[in-house]
Amino acid sequence: MTEQEFDQQVWRRFDTVTLDTGIETTIMYVCFSSRSVRIYVRNSPPEWVGFERIASHKSRFGGTPDDSSIIEELHNKIMNLNDELERLREKNKELKEQVQKNYAGALLTQINIIGSNLQEKHKKMERIEASLLAIEEIIEKVNPHP
Repeated sequence: MTEQEFDQQVWRRFDTVTLDTGIETTIMYVCFSSRSVRIYVRNSPPEWVGFERIASHKSRFGGTPDDSSIIEELHNKIMNLNDELERLREKNKELKEQVQKNYAGALLTQINIIGSNLQEKHKKMERIEASLLAIEEIIEKVNPHP
């Protein structure tokens, strides 16, 4: 890798590099002043490796570590968040419509209807009772008991 290639790439912790020896390993730190990376190799202490020993560099997400791939990744995140935001707006609109419906008014109307029906039933029952009393009086007059 050249100095210019090192400077053009986006370096992140836990990216992977392949060294000129063919070893693929994880980056722990990056030093831009010396253009080197501190790598972790299993069963050995971490060491600093200069840019000239780096054969390739891969992002921890598997893509190339350049600006365009990062921009594309961020763009995809934004688009997903926009979709989620639109879904939440629709849900909010539905909830507002449910709140605006006059459930209390509809309930009060039904209660008033039930109350008026009960009053009518009560009046009819009174008329029936009055009629039954009148019938009993007439029966008493027609059939006097000794």
